[in-house]
Amino acid sequence: MILLAGLTSIPHDIHDAAQVDGASFARHLFQITLPLIRPIMLVAGLFGLVFAFTDMIVIFVLTRGGPYDTTQVLASLAFFTGIQAGDLAEGAAVALFLFPLLLAVAAAFLRIARRAEVT
Repeated sequence: MILLAGLTSIPHDIHDAAQVDGASFARHLFQITLPLIRPIMLVAGLFGLVFAFTDMIVIFVLTRGGPYDTTQVLASLAFFTGIQAGDLAEGAAVALFLFPLLLAVAAAFLRIARRAEVT
């Protein structure tokens, strides 16, 4: 949905001008469409990455961590350690380890998106 919104935000004048100039499909795609939606693609990728790291519902419902914690991610490990095992300090430490990791990734993605903006 985010990419579809980005595609609809491209002005039709640019597409019309490229068609009048005789741009091929590949040239139109790689020199007009993709550069204009690159910042939007990066933000959508950032949202997907953050949600993937923090989503524990699938693991909780399907495997509950699996045999010998083989399917744990950090969010589910923090929950199982802190809430179910009763060790709140270790669960909080695992959860707080996730924060700077995601913060660094978000800063890198946003820096790349800022450089990718077309003026």
